[in-house]
Amino acid sequence: MNSKTFYKNFLQLRREEVSNLLWISKRLDLQVAYGQGKVRPTPYSHKIAVLNSPKIQDLLMQISIRENIPKSKLEPQVLAILNEIGYDRKIKVIRWLGLLLTKICLRVLRGIYVNVEQVEQIKKSMGDCPVVFVPTHRSYGDFIMMSYLNFTYDIELPAIAAGMDFHGMWGMGTILRNTGAFFMRRSYNNDNLYWTTFRQYIHQITTKGDLPIEFFIEGTRSRSNKSLPPKYGLLTMILKAFFLSEVPDILFVPISINYDRILEESLFAFELLGVPKPKESTSGLFKSMKILKEEFGNIYIHMDAPISVRKFFGNKINRGVHNLGPLYQQELTENEKNHLPSLAYEILNRHQKVSVVTVFNLIAIILNNNLSYDKTALTIEELTEEVEWIKNIIQHLGGFIYVENLTESVREALSVHKGLIMLNEDKKLTLIKNKVNQQSFDLKRLKAHALNDDVMTHSIPFVTLQIYSNLVLHYFIELNIILISLGIKSMDGDQLFDNYQFLRSLFAKEFITVSSQDRRVFNAALENAAFFDLINVSNGYYRLGNNGKLRKFIENVFVTFYLSYEAVFVILQKLCETNEEKVILVNVQMLLEKIVLEQNVHPYSLNLDTIGNCLGSLCDLGVLKKTRRNNKILWETDMNKLYSMKTNFEKYIPRCIIPQLSYKVLRGQIPNKL
Repeated sequence: MNSKTFYKNFLQLRREEVSNLLWISKRLDLQVAYGQGKVRPTPYSHKIAVLNSPKIQDLLMQISIRENIPKSKLEPQVLAILNEIGYDRKIKVIRWLGLLLTKICLRVLRGIYVNVEQVEQIKKSMGDCPVVFVPTHRSYGDFIMMSYLNFTYDIELPAIAAGMDFHGMWGMGTILRNTGAFFMRRSYNNDNLYWTTFRQYIHQITTKGDLPIEFFIEGTRSRSNKSLPPKYGLLTMILKAFFLSEVPDILFVPISINYDRILEESLFAFELLGVPKPKESTSGLFKSMKILKEEFGNIYIHMDAPISVRKFFGNKINRGVHNLGPLYQQELTENEKNHLPSLAYEILNRHQKVSVVTVFNLIAIILNNNLSYDKTALTIEELTEEVEWIKNIIQHLGGFIYVENLTESVREALSVHKGLIMLNEDKKLTLIKNKVNQQSFDLKRLKAHALNDDVMTHSIPFVTLQIYSNLVLHYFIELNIILISLGIKSMDGDQLFDNYQFLRSLFAKEFITVSSQDRRVFNAALENAAFFDLINVSNGYYRLGNNGKLRKFIENVFVTFYLSYEAVFVILQKLCETNEEKVILVNVQMLLEKIVLEQNVHPYSLNLDTIGNCLGSLCDLGVLKKTRRNNKILWETDMNKLYSMKTNFEKYIPRCIIPQLSYKVLRGQIPNKL
């Protein structure tokens, strides 16, 4: 694939034009997603349609009878909810924000690259059914970039699902609403009126709306830069219109958005270590304007081919079961619910396949390996050689890397990240460590253990670097499991697949996969491993191959994850059967902090994202059970299953990283103090 012809820098068009103001003032002839008539719906007409829908009217009648309240007094409550939820559209606001965004992008970015031909193809396919944009969510910039892209290529700006955090920002909530954002609460607290109204609103804009809908299937920003397990709430609400045959089809468009430098990289590093994110506020937004003095390189947007749900589900779904009874009383069948995950994971799989790998992603994974495990610093020339080496490997594994001149791209990437990486006196690349003082943090809000200031100072740059490494780990996880398994002993294909299934299911939330049982994925990994001489086979038995450099590299890349999981096992075994989540998190982080200090292992092992993924997988595997009591999350441990799982897992851990430490756990109320 020729990156120069496949991707176009549409920000360059803004650089070359005489006046950005003239462009932003252009006559708008935007392609609608679902054109159903001459009269276009308005934001207000959607609200009235929801209020008057049989679903809402029936619910209001039930509440009226149950609580002896006139229905006429309940309707204003529904309108108040709809005014909180609903999007609006003010073209003047859109134009002025577009001009402001253009000026900011021209100042801090070199380019915004997009696969234009696919965008035009999607545009041509729009009009006959609802269209849903499903981008990755790595930054707050994602939804801004999507609207900017649509405006540039004359596609209607989407109705975007946004969290209530933005709704509460003075001024900004209104501005976002006026550009198409609709707002959803994180929790409903058993408020049936709100919940039903929100679902009906989604149903309305899906079946009767003319705008594309945009939502993030992962639910929240990925602080780790890896795919997160999908959330099914909005997906279910949107698909209901198809299952009930109220629309002929729905097109889901997976979109990958990748950054040379993530705007929130520093915040993410702190959050991963347990420091809670600052509350979104307008004043905080203005403070963030200091970024105008920095550079962020390029942004890469890849729109994948749309997924037609009619073709995707085929004859697996019988929509005729909803023909009996009024549609507004129909709910999804168990069969329909069971098929939802396959679509969600297909979208995530597409995200990974079309993700644009940047040169800095390669730099990050190389430096992480050299600084953490080989303990050797590299010159720029040595780094460039290593980047070329790993680039060729990832390209063979299916990754697309945006690069034209590698030597120049490496230097540009280092310039963009000059606040993280520098050349020392010996012209070797090293990480910049800025002193962290946690006295400025609200310790009562810490999610886990208050790490030592020195540990935080050491950890932040490594965690930041790991965030960029994480984007490419899905190319290596299958190979890693095969190599780790064969590090125990040679084995036949069935034995190896059993090992693969065990570790892949344990890492199911860490490295998203459609199914750990998929033998085709396993067989493809075997072929790649053989191609790189990582393994060889003789008489039906697989053994480690001769490519020691690549094998060691792939093993090193995942050491931090194995260590974090092992620490979770150790702590769960030491604690009692039922524990508050924070008790577990604090103890795991304290143990890992001790290991980081005494064994100098990679500090990314301290991150709460991985610890949480481990707990989630153990829950799915029946080792843990998650419950809520008095607004606290509790984990109940099946000690027998835990022992069996831990014993099996420890077979795969490199001997050098198993913590041989005496450690006393903390129970009950956990104090937060430095």
